[in-house]
Amino acid sequence: MTVSLKEDSLVLVTEDDGSIPIGRRTPLGLYYHDTQYLSGFTLRVNAERPLLLSTNHEQNYVAAFQLMQASGAQIGTARHAQDTLSIRRTRYLADGLRERIGILNATPKEVPLELELRFEATFTDMFAVRGYRRIGDADVVAAPSRWEDDLLVFERLGRDGVRRTTEISLRPGPDERDAESVRYRRVLPPQGVLMIELSIVPKENGTGERAGPPGFDEALDQLNARYRRFLRGCTRIRTSSETLNEGLIQRSALDIRALLEFDDTGPFPTAGIPWYAVPFGRDALVCAYQTLSWCPDIARGTLRLLAAWQGTKVDEATEEEPGKIFHELRRGELARLGEIPHRPFYGSVDATPLFALLVAETVKWTGDRDLWRELRPAAERALEWCDGEYGDPDGDGYVEYGRQQSEMRNQGWKDSALSLSYADGRAADLPAALVEVQGYVYAAKTALASLYERDGDRARAERLRGEARELAQRFERDFWMEDECCYAQALDAHKEQVRAVTSNAGHALWSGVANADRAGMVVRRLMQPDLFSGWGIRTLSSRYTTYNPMSYHNGSVWPHDNALIAEGFARYGYREEATAVIEGLFEAGKRFPDARLPELFCGFPRDLRFSSRPADYLVACIPQAWSAGVVFLCLRTLMGLEPRLDGKLVVDPALPGWLPWITVDDMRVGDAKLSFRVSRTRRGVIVQGGGQRLVRAERERERSERELASA
Repeated sequence: MTVSLKEDSLVLVTEDDGSIPIGRRTPLGLYYHDTQYLSGFTLRVNAERPLLLSTNHEQNYVAAFQLMQASGAQIGTARHAQDTLSIRRTRYLADGLRERIGILNATPKEVPLELELRFEATFTDMFAVRGYRRIGDADVVAAPSRWEDDLLVFERLGRDGVRRTTEISLRPGPDERDAESVRYRRVLPPQGVLMIELSIVPKENGTGERAGPPGFDEALDQLNARYRRFLRGCTRIRTSSETLNEGLIQRSALDIRALLEFDDTGPFPTAGIPWYAVPFGRDALVCAYQTLSWCPDIARGTLRLLAAWQGTKVDEATEEEPGKIFHELRRGELARLGEIPHRPFYGSVDATPLFALLVAETVKWTGDRDLWRELRPAAERALEWCDGEYGDPDGDGYVEYGRQQSEMRNQGWKDSALSLSYADGRAADLPAALVEVQGYVYAAKTALASLYERDGDRARAERLRGEARELAQRFERDFWMEDECCYAQALDAHKEQVRAVTSNAGHALWSGVANADRAGMVVRRLMQPDLFSGWGIRTLSSRYTTYNPMSYHNGSVWPHDNALIAEGFARYGYREEATAVIEGLFEAGKRFPDARLPELFCGFPRDLRFSSRPADYLVACIPQAWSAGVVFLCLRTLMGLEPRLDGKLVVDPALPGWLPWITVDDMRVGDAKLSFRVSRTRRGVIVQGGGQRLVRAERERERSERELASA
């Protein structure tokens, strides 16, 4: 078991007792900008490694380890009495790693104490640590260290010209010190205590994270205050289910905050802890969409960062193209040297239309016309990429990928090598046009058309709507599988259907590209037992030959995927089925440790006889941004929330029997904050509060009918 902490650009991964082995090639360590600034950190008490009693790291940025040292102690026996020392390590991430070590002599007699701390720093790039390229002996060598007054400094000048340093300070100073270790020697009286505080700060060319207060408690108080300020600025949601409130809602809020980086452009959700705590375009866009009703600042920061890195040129190595949105951004030595393409890497086919869509959705939720004027050029460039020679190289009206050799064979959200396969198991011939990507383009054009119309640019609005209608017509002709009552996963290089029945088809409902007459057939198909496991909709039907419930994309269940599909079901009026998917997700979330929905879990059927929980996918990111955002999108779906461009919020609730009410406080819509309560009664679902800004769906439908009649 490992323990992972994150705050802003810092990530710490240790063993379950808080230690990092020295002299071994492990992925554990303190990371900053994808570099292992601390590769070893061990604690010995009287020459022994203490025994672990408990670990607590619920808050993502702070952890506590309770240990003990007893001469001759053995786990599972009563031999814990002699010369017992209690050891408590408390730590958090702020400007670096801050730690307090307290040792208590829990005996009635004096006990001699020798505490040794050892450190190591290799400054290895994370891609080398993770085996992206072969690690040789020269890659993992402890950097030289020196003492500068009271600082122990490790330093390495990288091949990229960046001088990386790890500065370690201790209070009080050690009794003995050498190049990599310090020792404290004491004789502790009965109930006597030794307290040590240390700070481990990574820096690039002399700068690092913003420095906090020097005191341990003061810096922690400041960090806690930052969390409280952030959460106070978010919508407060409570439901009739305390399990949901204290579990998924609270846990997800804390996880999203932990995953944020704070750039000059605003807060940006990194993908997942520990190895993907870096900017990912697709993941951030989906998470930002999920949380628009909870914290629209995340969407603002996401869009601004991605716009700042939007492609401007053609680069075959990184797959950058004009208007394209990046897939993944790394900032370590290998990325700076160009030895990996993630500087950033643009190998994603769906991030670009999702970016254009999120621009429109964010403006709808916030009413921020300044943001629209700022991001409109980037949104237009994104659509130009979709329609032009890069997104649609053969001009058939579909966005596709795979016309050139790539770092990643598949570039949709199911990006594993065999996620797009024929029935005989062969990888589908590329280039391919994915079903969900065409829906994203449709949704982006439809949503942006409304903004242009509000600007008075009716010609641009009608052109976009016309293009969207033509796309929808082609889509129905080419993707529909009559015998399966579902849309194909993709069109291959020969414009033939990849006839897999997958969860991707549900995204056609989320985007609105699906024909209304066929939507019900798709809903019923996705809810069949070969796809709906009871916990959620599988990525691939169990009838397909490549199905594997333990795979990454060929039969597993992804919470974010299901949340989007549930919103799509509700969009077409299938509220009961949407509720069934949401209930499965919530029930799954309750059963995972700390009420966390992981990135994905195995697709085995739910077994009610044994009250089982979903099987873990062993290397899933936990927490992960678009899984943490699931609960907020699902609650939005249950309440049927849809913002209007005039700053009003349409509410169309359909609460299930297991959730009698939801209370919302300070939801930001336009320039207002709305507070209201949705309740299920014998007379139906009622909405209280919200003032004139809240509009019931039936009144909205009447308004739409009047507008159509007048047109």
